[in-house]
Amino acid sequence: MKMREVEYGTTIALWSGCGDRFLSQGYKEQTTFRQKIETMAKIEDIKGVDLYGDWDVNPQNVEEVKEILTEFGLKTFIVTADLNSIAEFGRGSVTSPLAGSRELAFEKIKDAVDMAQILDCDTINVWYGQDGYDYSFQTDFLWAWERLIESTKDAAKYAKDKGIKVALEYKPREPRTHIFTASVAKTLLIIKEVDEDNVGIVLDTGHAYAAGENIAESVAILKTFGDKLFYVHVNDNYKVWDDDMMVGAVHPFELVEFIYWLEKTDYSGPIVLDMFPYREDPQAAARESIELIKRVRELLSGISEDSIEDILKKQDATEALKMLRKSFLK
Repeated sequence: MKMREVEYGTTIALWSGCGDRFLSQGYKEQTTFRQKIETMAKIEDIKGVDLYGDWDVNPQNVEEVKEILTEFGLKTFIVTADLNSIAEFGRGSVTSPLAGSRELAFEKIKDAVDMAQILDCDTINVWYGQDGYDYSFQTDFLWAWERLIESTKDAAKYAKDKGIKVALEYKPREPRTHIFTASVAKTLLIIKEVDEDNVGIVLDTGHAYAAGENIAESVAILKTFGDKLFYVHVNDNYKVWDDDMMVGAVHPFELVEFIYWLEKTDYSGPIVLDMFPYREDPQAAARESIELIKRVRELLSGISEDSIEDILKKQDATEALKMLRKSFLK
C-alpha cells in the first residue's frame, strides 16, 4: 500500500527526569529546556515538539522558547493548556465548584491559544484531566457535563477567531479515578454538541488502551463521525495504567493495525512520542520507537492494499494472522 510522508515529534517530558510517586525528582539528571531541545534535535527524524503550558512554555518565556526551537530547526506541533498541574484545579478545572478555578481554567486555555499563535502553531491540546470524580455522590453529573460543553464552546470560539484548532485529549483515569472525557465516544459527544469544525481529538494510544479500546477502531470511529482525529500521541502499556512505555513494546500487532488505519483514513498530522522512559536512555528510547514505526510503515508499503481489503471484507482472522506472520515475523 502507498504510504504518505509523515513527520515525527516528541513531548518535552520524554527528556525530563521522569519522576514518579516514589521519586519525584526522577531517575535522571535534570536538564534545562535548551539542553533538552539540543539533545532531541540530534535525532534527525524529529521535526517538532509538543509543548506543555507552564511546564515548557508560558506567556513570559514564549518568545525565548520560539528562538530556541528556531535555532535547532524544530516546529511547535501543539501547545497544551495547563489544566492539570495547578493546585487550584484539585476539584476540577472547568467543572470546579469554585468560580475562580473555572475562570483560571479559561485563562489557561486562552494562554495556550495565544502562545500557539506566537509559535506559528495551529493546534492546542485541551485535556480535562482534573475534571471528574473519585467517590460516589461527589459531583452533579448533569451540571458538570453542561460545564464541559459550554467551556469547550468558549474555547472553540476564542481559538477560531485566531485561526487555531482545539483538540481534546481523553483518558479514563489519573489524576482522577474517573475522568469525564474517558473515551473516544464520550469525548465525541462533547464535540457533537459543540458543533464547531475547529474542535477534534488527540488520540493517545496509551490512553485508548487504558480505556479498553482497539486503537485502530478508535481511528476509524473518528473518521466516521466527522473526521475528528487532529493529533496522535504514541506509546504503549499493559492496558491497566498509563505506563507511557516505548512504542510497540507490548502490542506490536495492534500498532501495525493502527498505522494501517491512520493511512486508510488519510490522517495528515504528525506522529508524536509521548513516553516516560523512567530508567531507559531517552535518546535510545525515542530513536528505537521511531525506527519501529518506520519499519512498520515500510513493511505495510510492501503489502497489497487489495489483499488487506480482501481479508477485511471476508473477516478472515486466520488469513490476517498469516499476513502478519509472513510480513512481520520474517
